[in-house]
Amino acid sequence: MPERRVRAHYTSARPQSPRARTASYASEPTCFRFPPGKSPRPGPHVFRVLRDCGRPRPSRANPHKHPSDKANRFVRDGTTGLSVRAIRFESGGAIKLIQVPNPQPRAEDVLVQVLAAGVCRTDLHLLDEVKAGEHSPLIPGHEIVGRITKVGEDVYTAKVGDLVGVHFEQPCGRCRQCRRQRTNLCEDGTTLGFDAPGGYAEFVVAKQTTILPLPPKLDLALAAPLGCSGATAYRAVVALGQAEEEDIVVIVGAGGVGLSAIQVSKAYNARVFAIEPREEARKAALDSGADRAVGPDEARAAFRDFAADAGADVAIDFVGTKATFNLGRSLLGPGGRFVAVAPGSEAIEVSANDLVDGGKAYLGAYSSTMADFARAISLAEAGRLRPVVTRKAPLANAAEVLNDLRDGKIIGRAVLFPGPMQL
Repeated sequence: MPERRVRAHYTSARPQSPRARTASYASEPTCFRFPPGKSPRPGPHVFRVLRDCGRPRPSRANPHKHPSDKANRFVRDGTTGLSVRAIRFESGGAIKLIQVPNPQPRAEDVLVQVLAAGVCRTDLHLLDEVKAGEHSPLIPGHEIVGRITKVGEDVYTAKVGDLVGVHFEQPCGRCRQCRRQRTNLCEDGTTLGFDAPGGYAEFVVAKQTTILPLPPKLDLALAAPLGCSGATAYRAVVALGQAEEEDIVVIVGAGGVGLSAIQVSKAYNARVFAIEPREEARKAALDSGADRAVGPDEARAAFRDFAADAGADVAIDFVGTKATFNLGRSLLGPGGRFVAVAPGSEAIEVSANDLVDGGKAYLGAYSSTMADFARAISLAEAGRLRPVVTRKAPLANAAEVLNDLRDGKIIGRAVLFPGPMQL
């Protein structure tokens, strides 16, 4: 079936209003390529946000009047209490459950009651940095879903009670990168769970431009990882890797993001060859749709048999070591695209001949954009992306979950619940 394409047209305005920024963040100056079959394009839950972005903004002289009846008296503030629980990475590497003041949104922010928060391996890297004194203590957590409980006075694209996914990147909307829709590379923004309080808490504050409504029937535990795992996987496979039908996609590392990348690749009818040292993770890769899953020692020989001596069209490294980089690129065919997702400090070497003669492209997938997030939600709504969640725990058990993740006891994702757990 021929591939369907939709192009998002827009112009950047300086300065952009919050509503204009919301609309532009949910689009991208490129073609969105939908998988064959049922199109996972944004459903009504996404288009409602884009529609609302165009509503006339009330003037200061004639402010918007909210209903005054008692049933709606909390339309702008549904919170109570002076403090909330949160997990904090302390100096020395301690993981503590603490009480913090109830956060308050600014004029263009929303306050979200966190219903579920995904646990990413990046959180372990942050913990190590805090322990080494390379990062100040913080409230982590960047995979967040919840319900809006309060909105700022200049918020007109969301309301109290909305069930939303929160994207962790909080771009400024004004810098050169933001004006070019590269919000993941914002020069003056913040990032939830990194340099701003994250989702390992009962409440989190986010910009109105960084939330998307969730389909009402989407499982919260599966929705939480979409903001990082799902969006990053989409960016690596489709936005950068440009995977198409019958392409051979090599996935190096079947962790949480790698398993999501396998599912995204299969949504576009690609052939997937997964490389993963852990037997349980290889099984999860096959369950996620991989056509073949092998250990790194047998990868080269097994790939020659799998690809009939053809090279990979796309190779994606989700591990970030020199060994995995060299393994992934060694399987790349002429004209192939190598996408590095996991950061690493080891020096790597690429010859000019490899780039020029082979016509290959080496790309870095840094974080993700709101457009990637919207596509991940749409794929999940269409049943084509289902993050692998193998551990659910209350927020108070964060230290135990992080230790198990470090020890390799968790396949896929773990999800924390600040409130009642969803079984």
